[in-house]
Amino acid sequence: MNQRVKVLVLLIVLVTSTTFSAAEPGGNGDGLRDMQCGGACHGDAGQNATSLLTLSIEYPEQVWVGQPAEVRIVVEGVDVAHDEQLIGLFLLSSTNAHGDTPLEDGWEILSNGQGGSGNYVERSTDGTGSILEHTWVLRADAIGAKTLYAAVHHADASGPAQGSPFFGVSQGFEINVAPVPEDLARIHEDFTPTTAREVGEDLTVLLHTKYTDAAQVEWRTEDGAVIQAAVNSTEANYWQFTLPAAIAPSTIEWRATLSGEGPSQTTPWFAVSAQITPEEVDALPIYLQGLAMGLVLFGAVLAMQRPSGQTDDSLKIYDETPTIEALQPAEEAADSQPSIAPLPEEGLPPGWTDEQWQWYGHEYLAGTYGDGPQ
Repeated sequence: MNQRVKVLVLLIVLVTSTTFSAAEPGGNGDGLRDMQCGGACHGDAGQNATSLLTLSIEYPEQVWVGQPAEVRIVVEGVDVAHDEQLIGLFLLSSTNAHGDTPLEDGWEILSNGQGGSGNYVERSTDGTGSILEHTWVLRADAIGAKTLYAAVHHADASGPAQGSPFFGVSQGFEINVAPVPEDLARIHEDFTPTTAREVGEDLTVLLHTKYTDAAQVEWRTEDGAVIQAAVNSTEANYWQFTLPAAIAPSTIEWRATLSGEGPSQTTPWFAVSAQITPEEVDALPIYLQGLAMGLVLFGAVLAMQRPSGQTDDSLKIYDETPTIEALQPAEEAADSQPSIAPLPEEGLPPGWTDEQWQWYGHEYLAGTYGDGPQ
């Protein structure tokens, strides 16, 4: 009993020693996520508090079908309305909380501004001031009006709702997608920019265009320095340039200025992140370790269920029949043997043995067995 109490106390200590904060200040990483991730990813949705941050969306005056367009979320009140260090930003096509990513409304996400292609990003707010901006590059697949929303998730390290997950969503911003002007020098509809590469590797980009006679490419680093890239034409409407290798994980951006007989245009900035791919981990030792721990736990449970005063000798009575018989009382063993009938004066009947008389003598004398007296 004492051992069981000790284990119970240990479990209680482990549970109570963990944090009860509903928010997840460490974040969950960039990705493609619905708005309902506010409950699944950042704590219990039932505990959400309303964010006081102001959200808006900026986009170009002209958004053409099949062409990249920058869409920027602007967050105001950062480090003023709340004491947060990490903000999760969503770009949404509705507020249904399910199936509400831009992909559901015919948008293609070419860049999330951080070397990915999801609608959700996490940004640090340390030293960023009261305004935070983040830009996606989208491409619409059809002409017409489309609505986008901005949403935000974060925590708060102070105030009455400290530790709660905060959520906020903007009003809808309607974007009119127009037909492409005739002969516009533009990126081909089948071109998809690369968003990630390995640290230490150059990236050669083959840019496919339409109605383009000349292309200029520039790229910039995270500190804002802009550098011109050497561009070569491999064939009509194909342009090749190389981005230099990064020596550490970082993000650079590039854009192209395209010109031809028709109108010229400058593309949005496309982000490319340099990453270090983590080494693959052999999962077999981890599985074996988990199995071993499970067996140890199973053995501990069995040990706790065993009566405290029981010994190995007392357990033998359950699997050794001779021992059980030896422990039976002598009186009980004697009662189990039948009483022997008295022998007739002439002795055992002809052909009988002592053992037969021991078991069937009473029946012989009663005349119910063999040729006994009637």
